[in-house]
Amino acid sequence: MNDQQLITTLRQHLDEGLADLPDRVQDRLAMARQKALQQRRESRRQGWLLGHGLLRPALATAILVAALGLTDSYLQGQNEISDMAAVDSDLLIDDLPPKAFSDPGFRAWLEESSEG
Repeated sequence: MNDQQLITTLRQHLDEGLADLPDRVQDRLAMARQKALQQRRESRRQGWLLGHGLLRPALATAILVAALGLTDSYLQGQNEISDMAAVDSDLLIDDLPPKAFSDPGFRAWLEESSEG
């Protein structure tokens, strides 16, 4: 007999004996069953991690720390890009010394840049 068959058999036996109980006991059992079902629905809605009171603040804190870390990393990357752009623009705006025009590497870079 597997678990589902055992559950079905037990439920049938309990349902058969229910008719023999006094009305007030039946009412209390029905209320207890409704309460248990409601608690089960709520725990399923909350999920296994959020269902525990202490884990909610810890999870919120972890998410906040992760968001702040990602934001900081993004802003640092943006600052580096801005710094590189400033250096590049300064180099492009500034006058080139005469030696630069005779530099073979500079000449190759100019030819490569004009092709692309």
